[in-house]
Amino acid sequence: MIATTTFSARLCRLALPALLACTQSAWADIASALSVAEIAADDWRIRGLSVTLDSAAPQQLAAQLRVGQLVLPDRRGEVRDLALSCALTQQAGGGWQCEAGDLAIADAPVGAQKTRWRGRFSNASEWRIDVPGLRLAKGAVSLAIDYSASRWTANVTVRDARLEQASTLSPQLPWPADWGVRGRVGGTLRGSGAGVVITSVDADLRVRSLDFSSPDGRHAAEQLGVAFAGRGTLRAGRWRFDAKGGIDAGAFYTEPLFVDAAKSRIDLGAVGAWSPGNGLIELDSWQADVADTLSLAGTGRMASAPSQVEDLTVVARSDNAGRLYAQILQPFLVGTPADDLEVEGRLGMVIHVDGAGFEQAGLELSGLAFADRQGRFSLGATSGSVAWDRDDQVPVSRVKVRDAGVYGIPVGGFDLLLQFAGDGVVLVEPLVVPLLEGAFAVDDFRLQGALLAGAAPRWSASASLRDISLEALTRALDLPPFNGSLQGQLTDLHYADEVLALGGRLSLSAFGGNIAVEGLTIGEPLGLLPQLRASARLRGLDLESLTRTFSFGRIEGRLDGDLDGLSLLGWNPDRFDLHLYTPPGDRSRRRISQRAVENLTELGSGVPAGLSTTFLRMFEEFGYDRIDVRLALDGNVARLDGLAREEGGYYLVRGSGLPRIDVIGRNRSVAWRELIERLRQIQVKGARIE
Repeated sequence: MIATTTFSARLCRLALPALLACTQSAWADIASALSVAEIAADDWRIRGLSVTLDSAAPQQLAAQLRVGQLVLPDRRGEVRDLALSCALTQQAGGGWQCEAGDLAIADAPVGAQKTRWRGRFSNASEWRIDVPGLRLAKGAVSLAIDYSASRWTANVTVRDARLEQASTLSPQLPWPADWGVRGRVGGTLRGSGAGVVITSVDADLRVRSLDFSSPDGRHAAEQLGVAFAGRGTLRAGRWRFDAKGGIDAGAFYTEPLFVDAAKSRIDLGAVGAWSPGNGLIELDSWQADVADTLSLAGTGRMASAPSQVEDLTVVARSDNAGRLYAQILQPFLVGTPADDLEVEGRLGMVIHVDGAGFEQAGLELSGLAFADRQGRFSLGATSGSVAWDRDDQVPVSRVKVRDAGVYGIPVGGFDLLLQFAGDGVVLVEPLVVPLLEGAFAVDDFRLQGALLAGAAPRWSASASLRDISLEALTRALDLPPFNGSLQGQLTDLHYADEVLALGGRLSLSAFGGNIAVEGLTIGEPLGLLPQLRASARLRGLDLESLTRTFSFGRIEGRLDGDLDGLSLLGWNPDRFDLHLYTPPGDRSRRRISQRAVENLTELGSGVPAGLSTTFLRMFEEFGYDRIDVRLALDGNVARLDGLAREEGGYYLVRGSGLPRIDVIGRNRSVAWRELIERLRQIQVKGARIE
């Protein structure tokens, strides 16, 4: 029997089982052949199919199947010159069995093959084939296919296949071809279906020694161990899936994050459904755990093409905030004020996202504390809860702070009551923060633009300083101790475009007088290079109290001053114009000690005075008419000046009475560092006295 024809996929049955069914009761001198030019479906095709049967002995058949070309579905490539042969034996209960057949493939996506196989054929609709010795990517693969009543099951076991070889087998692998992926994979795959439709898939795979590196250096892995197990079932056009995976060895880097999986095992899992028709992914539950660092869980719904979140809930918890910061958060904070912290405590968070973005968020803090290693700021143990909603009002957020610090200045504990809504934060109740034996009180605070993506944060506040001890402040800053207190109404304090500005005036009560600071602005206050600008007016300072504080030598009288154009970069002076002078109409007693004269003299000339070597050493103090000191800084150059003097130079102190002593400056310009060094050498040896 010889036939040559073309079949459609709907009319074709597999040829070898069909012919075997025709030979159930006929043996003698059987010589059958079937040749099919082409079998075609929408996305697969068989060409050059031939089947031959020959009765070699009673109840035995020599069978051979050949395929010239098999085009695989979904553009997975093609198989060429496949030959399958075996001596078949009829079974007592019916059907045929192959104990040791031969399989040869000249070319295929998995490479050329030459191996043994075995099978069983009951009839045209029930058969099984086992191929235990296939080679794949320099590894071993075993394949078993069961076909019964138009349904099939396929089991694939992979042993030690190399991923670097797999890149040559398919252009659809889930990694770029130029990443140099290397590693070994093993495990099992099981699929079932009807015809060319797959209805279920089970997988249990493990990848060992996974290495890769992207050409731009932004992604890399070394010796990763990855495990995956999952099941998918097709029901009513939707794939239901339950998958778990993990990384338990090696390390990987994806800019800017580096994870040592050997120390921080990662476990992942998801249960849900995928609808191929509309690309919708529905997650009934999902979880991601980084050992001893972070736990994530939630639900979600999203479109896979284009990628868009429709509904996503994330619940996060960390019982080790220090490890969470070091392992995950810090790399994303490089270049910000928070990139070098010591952190401890616990925290939890809930986030809900819809198609328009973030909708709700909640934060729970338990003993959270952090400190900047550069000493700029710190926050003591903090506990409480915070709630936010994009559109609706939420309960008042309450946070209790044990203590804090800013640039070495200690801050006492306080309770904070806030309300978060939309892109803003509002202070619900006035806040009083203990500070330096006094208090910093905030009556009103409003923040906008910090809670929604793409917005620039800005805030305004109304606050006051109450009886802040200048002695405690200077002690905290390791400065000479000041007497007095700091008072101030900050009626227009605001922050925008990374600039903190004081619209009103800050008043200080110190040294028996007043100091008013105006036009205060600080750019990038917590950045690496803060920029401060201000001006100040000093009125009626008691010189005796001031000079005693600085061990300068006693001066009696009053002092006014004007500080204009003050500019600090990184808290170091860059520019200013300072004028210190005796107030007009001052009627106070004006006396200056020998030591103060010597100090002022060296400040103005850099030359030590020698009062102790003259007859003036007999006098401990002198009268003076007026003090006038001008100091202007521009970069690293300081300009000095005072009262004009016809004979040359300038008066820093113009004497009065007998014995009269004038302190005269000669230098008009001096390097700032040299001037600072003069001030540090507060006990001076003198200068020329005229």
